[in-house]
Amino acid sequence: INSIIRRFWCVSDIGFSFMSAVDTAFFVIFLTDVARLPLPIIAVLISTTGILDIITSILSGVIVDKVKFKNGKYRPWLIYCPPIVLLSFTLMFSKIGSDITAAIICGLGYVISHGIWNISWAANRTLVTVLTDDGEERAFLSARVSAGSSAGRMIAGYLVPTLSVFFLSIFSNSKTGVIGYSMTALVASLAYLFFYGVHYYITKGYDNPKIDNYIKQPTISVKDIIKAILINNQLIAIMIYDLLKLIPFYMIAASMGYYCKIVLNDESSVALLLVAFNLGTFLGCMLSNTSVKLIGSKNTNFLGIIGFILCHFIGYILPTNKVLIILLLGLGQIFFGMAHGNTTNLYSMCGTYSEYKYKKSIKGMVMALCNTSIKVCIVIRGVIITAVLGLINYNPSAAITPSLVNGIKTLFFLVPIGFLTVSLIPLIWFKIKDSDVEDMEKVLK
Repeated sequence: INSIIRRFWCVSDIGFSFMSAVDTAFFVIFLTDVARLPLPIIAVLISTTGILDIITSILSGVIVDKVKFKNGKYRPWLIYCPPIVLLSFTLMFSKIGSDITAAIICGLGYVISHGIWNISWAANRTLVTVLTDDGEERAFLSARVSAGSSAGRMIAGYLVPTLSVFFLSIFSNSKTGVIGYSMTALVASLAYLFFYGVHYYITKGYDNPKIDNYIKQPTISVKDIIKAILINNQLIAIMIYDLLKLIPFYMIAASMGYYCKIVLNDESSVALLLVAFNLGTFLGCMLSNTSVKLIGSKNTNFLGIIGFILCHFIGYILPTNKVLIILLLGLGQIFFGMAHGNTTNLYSMCGTYSEYKYKKSIKGMVMALCNTSIKVCIVIRGVIITAVLGLINYNPSAAITPSLVNGIKTLFFLVPIGFLTVSLIPLIWFKIKDSDVEDMEKVLK
């Protein structure tokens, strides 16, 4: 990889995370408080679009693997997809016509925007396997991708609320404030479009149909894609590991508000904990490549997960102290970030292994499954949080009792520790070494 890629690789993930933060933080509240759609309609809309999002994330891999362009196989998606997302994502935050009509338009905007950006996301991640066959360089690119995502979330944490307030103040004469959210969505999707364009520009010369053999290969069938996934035990191990690893990550972020309110008895602490959480992840991702150079990819993941478990367990057993919790959470996320920063590299290793062993290239599908793991874990996270809150009889207006405090601590500490501990089992099954990938790539050439 050249110096430009080393310098700017990950900016696309900053733009993507910034845009997706608008979706995760504001879409539901937009539907309820701004568009004021009836709750039954919102329930149908959210559940239906969530299911379709998971389906399209899987299909995106099939599309990326099967479709070729005259100017490349993966890079073209980086400029073809964003304009469509720009329009459809903005429509997500609109209210046109009656409640039913508005819901249909918002739903279509959601499905189209997410379906198309799933394709661009999979193609962008697959480029890691195209840019280099060197194990250390792939680990570097993988770490930068995850660091970019963390940076995007940190930027969004500040800019998204600021943008919303800014546009709402400009369009204060609007009866509903819909236009303020529409403009915020437009700016966020423009950031995605711009930064994906940067990735397209800096990778010029790669993914070349005249040079790269993988583009000249016959198009793989859907049947072969499914078969290649099912018989790739290394990919299945990494998918299970990744899912079990991500559930605690998203669960801690989502339950932070409950922890601050009930355990710390200070709801304003959420902002500080989120900064420690995201900053720690970012720093860990930046350290991931160095760790891979020293101890390898698999051991980096073991170190990251075990370090995270220990920090989280110490936070559980020690007396509650806000400063201590912030420090332990940040340190734990540094460890987690070291493992998280190697995620794309692990999936790319599985993609190379599949092509080497079964003579079928499904690299696009492999990266799409990485995206699918994120979406599935978010659904599971929601089910687990609501189940635990139900078990402890959580009531937002009830008095804080010792049993309620213990219940929230279980949700915030012990449940994530349980998932992280179990995630080490499929990681043990993973047998591909960094040096193996370079040898396989030489054979494939």
